[in-house]
Formats: sequence, C-alpha cells, structure tokens
Amino acid sequence: MKASRWLAGMAALAWSGTAALAQDTYEIWHYYAAGSELAGMNALIEAGNAASPDTQFTGVIIPGNVVELRRQLQTAFLSGQPPALYQSSMAYELKTFVDGGRLHPLTDVWSRIKGDEIFPEGVQRVVKVDGVPYGVPFDLSLINNVFYNKAAFEKLGLQPPTDWDSFTAACTALREAGYQPLGNAGGPFWSLYNFYAALVSVVGEDGYYKIARGELGFDSPEFREALDLYRDRMVSCYAENWSGKTWTQTADDVINGDTAMFMMGIWVAAYFEQANFLAGEGFDMFQAPGTAGKSIFQMDVLAVPEGTEGSIAAAEQFIEAAASTEGQAAFAVPKGSLAPNVNVDPSVYGYAGSTFSRQFAEASQANAVLPNLFFLLPTSVGTELGVQIERFAIDPSDTVKEELVTTLEGLRQQALTDNAFIQW
Repeated sequence: MKASRWLAGMAALAWSGTAALAQDTYEIWHYYAAGSELAGMNALIEAGNAASPDTQFTGVIIPGNVVELRRQLQTAFLSGQPPALYQSSMAYELKTFVDGGRLHPLTDVWSRIKGDEIFPEGVQRVVKVDGVPYGVPFDLSLINNVFYNKAAFEKLGLQPPTDWDSFTAACTALREAGYQPLGNAGGPFWSLYNFYAALVSVVGEDGYYKIARGELGFDSPEFREALDLYRDRMVSCYAENWSGKTWTQTADDVINGDTAMFMMGIWVAAYFEQANFLAGEGFDMFQAPGTAGKSIFQMDVLAVPEGTEGSIAAAEQFIEAAASTEGQAAFAVPKGSLAPNVNVDPSVYGYAGSTFSRQFAEASQANAVLPNLFFLLPTSVGTELGVQIERFAIDPSDTVKEELVTTLEGLRQQALTDNAFIQW
C-alpha cells in the first residue's frame, strides 16, 4: 500500500512538473513601479495571462522612466537578452530601435486586432514607422488639462477660465486671497507640458507639426512669442518654490487647499481619487487656455524586440489580449488613464475619465489630436527642449530666453544636417 501511494505521488509530481515546463514564462519590462500605475500594469498582465494560460508573462520593473528603460534595453540588446515585450513611448522612441533593427514589425498582429479600426488616426501615426506598426497602444493620457480645487474657486466665486485673460484674472484673485494660484513641479517634463498651451495658442496645430518636422525654427518670431506668452501668463502664476517639489507633492498641495490649480497629465485625477479627493466634488478640470477642443496626449505602447519564434508568438498573443476592450479597460480604470481603443465603453470610467473620454472623442472628430511634441522630435532635441523650458520657467529672464533659443536652434540645425527629423 505504502509503495503504491509513493508511486502514485511520484507520478503526480512528474505530471505536475511536465505541466509546469509546458507553461512558458516571459518577461515584460515596464517602469510603472507604484500606485495606480502599478495597479494598472498588474491588471493588464493578469488579463493577458488569463487569455493565454499556456504562455505567461511576468512584469519586471525598471525603476525610473522611459529614459532609464531605454538605457537598460540598450544594454540588453548588446548582451542578446532583451525581454519578449516591453513598455515603450510612441514616435521617436520607437523609431530609434527600429532604425537599429531591434524591433519586430507587428503587421500581422495589427491586422488581427484591426488596429486601423480600433485606434484613431492621430494615435496610429505615432506607432508606425514608414507605415509599419511597431507598437500597440495600451495607455493614453491627456496632458492639457488644468485641475482645480473646487472649494477655492467657489469661495471666490470663480468660474473655470476659458482664455488667457480669464486665466490670468483667476490667478490674480487667487493670489490676493492667499492661495498659490498654479502648481508646478521640478523635472524636465512638467514645465514643458505646461508650455504647450502657449505654443499651440501661437503656432496652432500646423505650426506644432512644423516644429516636430524641423520646419519652424526655435529662433522664429512665433516660437519667441510663445515663450513670452508662457512667461507672462503662466510662469507668473506659479506657486512659490515649485521647482523643489515632485508632482505628487504639488497634488497634495491642491488637496490641502494651499494651491488652487495644477496643470498636469490626467493621471493626477487617479492620485486625487486615491486620497478621497473626488472628481466633481473636491476637484474638477478644464482644458488649458489655447487648447479648448484639442487633445494633447502622450501614450505608452507595447513593443516586441526581435527574438526567437516562441518569444515573438507569445508577445503577439499577449498584445491581442491587451488590445481588446477587456484588456484596455483592465489597465485604464485602475491607472486613471484612457483606453486608446475607441470601442471601450465610456461607462467603465468615473466622472473624471468620462470627461477625458469626451474631450478626446471630440478632438478626434475635429482632427485636433496632438501627440506630445517631446516624442515627435529627435531624442537630443526633445530632451534639451524639456531641460531648457524648465530652466526658463525657473528664471524667465531675457538672458535665459536668448540662451534657450540659441541652444535649441543649434540642435535643430544639426538635426537637419543629420536628416533626423521625421514627417509624422
């Protein structure tokens, strides 16, 4: 009897070991390390794994942001050990690795998910290189909303600003009442994102793409005018000591009622909600002056390095699940972002998400969807643009302005010489 039980146990163990070996496990690299971002990524991975039980993905967090992930990928490519799948930004970030022959074209899986039907044209143009898709979107955030503390506005009888004059008037009234009018945070991205409102106000959508293509100079009268508008109408409203704060610290200032407004990506809404500072009650939002009816967005995509037949097949299976309405909603709801797939039912969102969804749908219909300029520019130009705009926001003097113009224009000329700009 004992021998029979032992043999039965060994047989069961052997069977379970065979089953475990049959289940292949692959890595997906990402930089969503905490909070709603990590919750969204975990939900996406769970949805992808549930759709393909025999092929499982495990998340590997690369601390930092897209820049640090890029560095880690470069090292992994050199050692011949890239992940099967990774989180990438759009546009130039994809093209860099495509040019190096590192990415697998997603033409087949794009066809299976009907990418040209489920993603808006403005989204498609920044995941394709020479017409070939190399990334599939899973996370989209708008970056041209200003969030405001409703109690502060109601106390002063203020309405959400609709143009630069009413925005400046609101800042003045808030400061006189003891509030910090407009929050900001240190780092090369946040001031740049704020600057887009002034830039679009001056150059419009056509000019925005001309800058992305290298056709409109940083020394042009239009770009200088945008810098002046940003300085006079937005930088002048910034809270004291803003450059020493993270975006979450500034968000806390809005929650606490110390700061009245904060122009930030829509992920801040999820942060507010986690703190029980609820959309439509504690806070609300409006599109920044000059961007009403438009959507300036940034987006994360899933990209597949060239690899073995097995790893590519597994990655494409995961992508099919991630691009479905269920997969997209699984990520977007906990993350507090939008699903790029237009077939996702807006009812999955709360008050804030429904507002953003409506904004994006209206902008898409009006062909007024603008990808984050940072990712449209050659990497060296986009990175320096962020650095220089933050420097100007900290010290908006004429001297810094001219140094900014000279530095960026020099990089533009070099990029033109190198034929580095792209016709997005």
